[in-house]
Amino acid sequence: MRIYVALALSMSLVGVSYAAQPDCQAGERYLVAARDKSAASDFNEAAELAQSSIEACPGYAGYELLGESRAQSLIRADHVRAVDAFVSAHELASSDAERAHTLYQYARLLNLDGDPQNAYPLIKDARALDPNDADIAALAGKIEQRINNPTKEQIVRGLWDSMYKPLRVASSKPVHSTAQSAPASAPVSVPTSNAASVSIPINFQLGTTLVDDRTRANIAVLAEALADPAYAQQHFTFVGHADVRGVEPNNIVLSKRRAEAMAQAVVLLQPSLQGRIDVIGRGSSEPIDPGHDEDAYRANRRLQVLLK
Repeated sequence: MRIYVALALSMSLVGVSYAAQPDCQAGERYLVAARDKSAASDFNEAAELAQSSIEACPGYAGYELLGESRAQSLIRADHVRAVDAFVSAHELASSDAERAHTLYQYARLLNLDGDPQNAYPLIKDARALDPNDADIAALAGKIEQRINNPTKEQIVRGLWDSMYKPLRVASSKPVHSTAQSAPASAPVSVPTSNAASVSIPINFQLGTTLVDDRTRANIAVLAEALADPAYAQQHFTFVGHADVRGVEPNNIVLSKRRAEAMAQAVVLLQPSLQGRIDVIGRGSSEPIDPGHDEDAYRANRRLQVLLK
């Protein structure tokens, strides 16, 4: 009897192990059907089939199609699910082109949701990965125009009601795919914090804490958004960032001084913020734009606001 029980248990465990193995042929069939439904604008059915493909054999293509299909919905809860799919797709992407495409779709969804602040770093990454893609370039231009002079509504959306979720660092473990692919390169985006945040374009005169005329108005908009009575108990961290020019120890000190200057400025405009803002400086260690021209320097000299 003991031998029989041990044999049965062994067969049961083998069966469980076998059942857990991916069925990538079935996954590919679901994926083909999902693409057909998407081409026919039947996005709900496409999403269901893409989900089945993922359950059969998790891979980049299934998550990407699931995200794009859910993004077509008129229901915001579906958009939140699309964000989850894009985060997973980015993690499983095996090429810069795939990563750029996912970042583009993710940024597009956030921008349509009224959150260009969190869309901006994503589209900047996408453009760095695929600078020749016309759709990415066009969306980057639109988002940059919106964030250069942010509205109170955009800041509120970015901090308190954003669908944004940080990208995950790709695992070194092998992943299943319905097609052969090249090894994944290092991920582009590594968030400063998992906390909600917005980046406010604040251009400073070189080597100083003086704000230029072009972005001075953004300080008042930021102060108004942070002082909204609905968030009276909220505390913030101002993170100063610098461009790559200069010696890094000096950049760290300068970026902190700039964050301190901005904290003082918003408190002066909105005294209710007194005691609710901490400051740190990151120097040039976390550029939002990998370029080395004046546009990149301007983008990287920014104030980041984190919820505590």
